[in-house]
Amino acid sequence: MKGTITLRLAITTMVLCLPLISNSTLAQQEKSKEAGSTEPKPVVTYRIEFNVREIEGGKRLNSRNYVMVLEEGSYGSFRVGNRVPIVLEKGPQYLDVGMNLDCRPRERGDAVSLEIHVESSSVVAQEPAQTATSNPVFRQQRTNVSLVVTPGKPTVVASMDDVLSNRRYEIEVTATKVK
Repeated sequence: MKGTITLRLAITTMVLCLPLISNSTLAQQEKSKEAGSTEPKPVVTYRIEFNVREIEGGKRLNSRNYVMVLEEGSYGSFRVGNRVPIVLEKGPQYLDVGMNLDCRPRERGDAVSLEIHVESSSVVAQEPAQTATSNPVFRQQRTNVSLVVTPGKPTVVASMDDVLSNRRYEIEVTATKVK
């Protein structure tokens, strides 16, 4: 009698648990199929071209081009310039002077979202009254921009007036998807 009850209990337990086991197995099989069928997302690469123009009185004085090729979501930077000495009590120190460009492209459907940081600095010519031990005066322009652009279309992303002259600086960016 006791053996019959144990057998019935075992059969009842199996009957009740069987649907749970089969549902769990089906769920695992579906996950396996989904994981196997998903192909890795192709890497999207962009060619980012910067054109930095210096303009005075409507006339272009200078133009510099910088190009970087970046994967979508990655970060790229340029550091172009010189190290300029300045005199401090603790001895000479150096400051970097020139062009710094940082960029991060992100795919946005048919467009490209760009996060851009641009910093340009230069040494202002010394006045005759300054001595050789005087520290130089620096000129600096800086901008941070986040925007969405159309691939292949040149876009002026920033325009800055120099506060000490009639000069204006324009930063144009062209982001092209590399195939």
